Amino acid sequence: MITYPRMADVIPEGISGNVKIEHFEVDKTAADFTRLRAALNPGRDEYVPEGKYARLVVGGATMMTDTLMEKSSNRAVVLISSGHVLIAGLGLGMILWPISDKERVLSVTVVEKSPDVVKLVAPHVPKKVTVVEGDIFEWTPAKGAKYDTIYFDIWPSITTGNLEGMAKLHRRFGRFKAEGGWMDSWQRDHLLRQQRRERRDPWRGMVRCGGHRVG
Repeated sequence: MITYPRMADVIPEGISGNVKIEHFEVDKTAADFTRLRAALNPGRDEYVPEGKYARLVVGGATMMTDTLMEKSSNRAVVLISSGHVLIAGLGLGMILWPISDKERVLSVTVVEKSPDVVKLVAPHVPKKVTVVEGDIFEWTPAKGAKYDTIYFDIWPSITTGNLEGMAKLHRRFGRFKAEGGWMDSWQRDHLLRQQRRERRDPWRGMVRCGGHRVG
């Protein structure tokens, strides 16, 4: 079982530059509405139970929340993480807690492009975690570094347009993956399936609206 902290209890609200950490409440009425929305959109993890949540907003757009959608869509990396872990994208730092709790995880390095996200979130990550400010498309690990787990999570929306960037990162960091290691990107398998469907049916791609992180 994966245990996450309630991020509103971990990270205080704050503003730095164009980045905001906000706390928000989902009451029973709102939760019931999301339950209905989930029933109409199976497989989209639209349901948000009652409770208090945190939201990371960058430039007016929601980058992530600590809702069920975020937890389920990041489940694979939390379960498989071991050894030395490299993650691109700090977000709220939500997945860093269950990853760091694992005895077989030795270290976690997070590369985050936004200095304002680093300022607001980095002081509140687990002790095993080192946050590095940098652009993952340009940042290079130390000479000889190898990672057992590599995960890229830098996209605010779910669209097949993300696949090009994912492919570049997978090629670039393949040489830093330890033998027998694991590397993936957020929602990559889902987007590859979507891309195959769009190629079979071009009209699907033309009318489809990209999904977004819930919140």
